[in-house]
Amino acid sequence: MKNKSILFALLLVFTACKDSKKEEKALESQVMDLHEKVMGAGETAMQNKMKLDTLVLKKDSLKKAYPTLDTATENKTIRNLSSQILKVDDSMSDWMHQYNPDFSGKPHAEIMQYLNQQKKIVTQIKAQYNSVIQSSNQYLLKYKKK
Repeated sequence: MKNKSILFALLLVFTACKDSKKEEKALESQVMDLHEKVMGAGETAMQNKMKLDTLVLKKDSLKKAYPTLDTATENKTIRNLSSQILKVDDSMSDWMHQYNPDFSGKPHAEIMQYLNQQKKIVTQIKAQYNSVIQSSNQYLLKYKKK
């Protein structure tokens, strides 16, 4: 009877560990999937930044095409949008440099807390990218060739 109890207890511990690892891997996968989506948004944001930079370089031709254009105001707006894009891009870069997927020897609760925190950070960065992409897209529509 004692042997059966010990065997049953070991089986429970083994099953709990296996489920914990599965749960950790699932959450880590969610973080990495979210990271990949955010990287795509980052590419879009940087493409918009290049378009904005091109507008700054071509302000003389813009002035000819739009004679009433206040180029000083437009430059300020463009530089502000570019700065926002760079700020979000820096946030993503900072996150990638600090992310540490080595969970060796750490308890399950600590791993889950860390991964949930990382997921929250990447979700916030995603929202920032979405916002700056929407703003820059809206601005760039003014100069889209028809």
